[in-house]
Amino acid sequence: MKSHNMELPDSMCFLRWFPDLDAEAPKKLVGETKPMEQQKSTNHRLVNQSHIPQKLMIQGLVREGANVQLVEVQAAYTRGFAGVQLLGNLTEVCRSGKERARAALELLSINLAAQRLVLGFTPAGIRIDGAQMDLPMAIALAEANDGFKFQGKASPGIVFAAELGLQGTLRAVPGMVALALGAARQGCRHMAIAKDNLDDLRGIDLLPMEVHGFRDLQSVLSWLEGDDSVICPPDVQSQEVLDPAAHVIPLFDEMDLAPELAQVAMVVAAGRHNLLMRGTPGSGKTMFAQRLPGIMPSPEGHEKLRCLHLHNLAGNSLVGIRAGLVPFRSPHHGASMAAVLGGHATPGEISLAHGGILFLDELPEFRRDLLESLREPLESAEVHLARVKGHVVWPAGAILVAASNNCPCGWTGSRIRRCRCATGQVAAYQGRMSGPLLDRIDIHLNMPERRGLASGLGSGGPGSDLKRPTSRHLRDQVRKATDFARMRSVKLGLEPATPNARLPDPLLKAAMGWCGGEGDPVAVRLEKVVTEDSRGFLADVCRSISARGLVRALRVARTLADLDTVEVVGHEHFRQALSWQAEAAARERGDINSARPAERRIAWNR
Repeated sequence: MKSHNMELPDSMCFLRWFPDLDAEAPKKLVGETKPMEQQKSTNHRLVNQSHIPQKLMIQGLVREGANVQLVEVQAAYTRGFAGVQLLGNLTEVCRSGKERARAALELLSINLAAQRLVLGFTPAGIRIDGAQMDLPMAIALAEANDGFKFQGKASPGIVFAAELGLQGTLRAVPGMVALALGAARQGCRHMAIAKDNLDDLRGIDLLPMEVHGFRDLQSVLSWLEGDDSVICPPDVQSQEVLDPAAHVIPLFDEMDLAPELAQVAMVVAAGRHNLLMRGTPGSGKTMFAQRLPGIMPSPEGHEKLRCLHLHNLAGNSLVGIRAGLVPFRSPHHGASMAAVLGGHATPGEISLAHGGILFLDELPEFRRDLLESLREPLESAEVHLARVKGHVVWPAGAILVAASNNCPCGWTGSRIRRCRCATGQVAAYQGRMSGPLLDRIDIHLNMPERRGLASGLGSGGPGSDLKRPTSRHLRDQVRKATDFARMRSVKLGLEPATPNARLPDPLLKAAMGWCGGEGDPVAVRLEKVVTEDSRGFLADVCRSISARGLVRALRVARTLADLDTVEVVGHEHFRQALSWQAEAAARERGDINSARPAERRIAWNR
């Protein structure tokens, strides 16, 4: 007899082991499926849950030398012990900003959840340094809290840069000019900074980027939530105007300037040529150098912006540069190489003198390695520093004005005192300035010895202004020469602000106006100087001059012609430029005997 006991299907055998389960459950698992409409609604619900709302892209700025890079800060909660962890190559100054940001947020009743919060910095491979990252970290921590909402400011064009106090106040950070220029160059539209930094950016065109100043963190959060009334307007102050003729800086009016010295001053200011003055103590070398900025053209455009950039990085006052004064830097002869050339984070003295004058008094007293390190910046107008942290390039378009005595005691060749130095001491003292360094200086001037106080300062008597050139007159002549040179630079396809000292070698002959005629025009004029030289000094110079020295003499001759506003450089201009070369000045001082070196063919290195 067949058994009437029905066997359970295999799919329902699990009820033997789980009798507490609902008997209807297998029916749902075995033969029934969800309707298509229910599947669509489920998928739609999953899409809505996975939809991530648009968040604020929080960006900060990191400076590496003269360059600025954007850094994005992201915050996310993860599993782990409660706390805030920073991911990236951060310095101790930047890491301590995390605690400043947390303290400022707690005062605003924005408390972080008791979870593990990670702050990531992108790109992760760069070195992040500076207190300006405090504000981006605080904004990222606030956004990680659900209570913070923003209104329509999710654009990636917002950048934050300010230091935070423990009470939530925003403090100024150094180098704001560099940070703002870097942000504007990389396409940022808005920049939030401390109110105290607004004065650094006065007069700088950063359009289309808008810079907003705030007093504290709460004002920044309110602005991100849509309240524009918390933005601090810049202080309305009349910009101080400094007139070089108003005795703010030393002027040549106070100095009895010889005609040759006046000509040298105009050539240095108009063509931006390097100058070395040698003479006895009290001959006026330092007085002459200190009065050169009073006749130089004011920096304009990109050059002025770069000067503001460099001095802001160093923490110097920007009032003089805004007023149109050229920088004048005079480091002590005991300065280190890092102080003169700069470091990875701050520019050196040669960069701070960009657009102006770097005055090295007592040139032989500087370290030999420091003097030799100036050779490349004098050629390229840039300082390239290769360090372990990276490669940094600082601008160094300064005029080198140097002064030197003839011996350790200073009285070699003097008519009023007798030199006490031995012959070997004089040779060793003068040998501290190497030949390659001297070859990079355009003008070598032997300062005439002065006798008495009246010969060094202006007498100030009636009609004395008519007997000596004034700074106003020299400045007008320099301005005419620079305007004349600008028109020629435009014709040659160069930047209008290109000085004669930076004329490219391929365009030098065209700038001289010697392109026509047969043969080598430079060699022809050198032969003419040799045949017409009566004393023999210039003939020896023409035979022994280096290619670099010849190029520099041609550039000086071009500036002399610009002062006369003539297109073609004349023979007298070229002859005068050769008389200012190092060997000619040495022969005039008597450092080199009059015996001529072996004859050699004079040729222009094409």
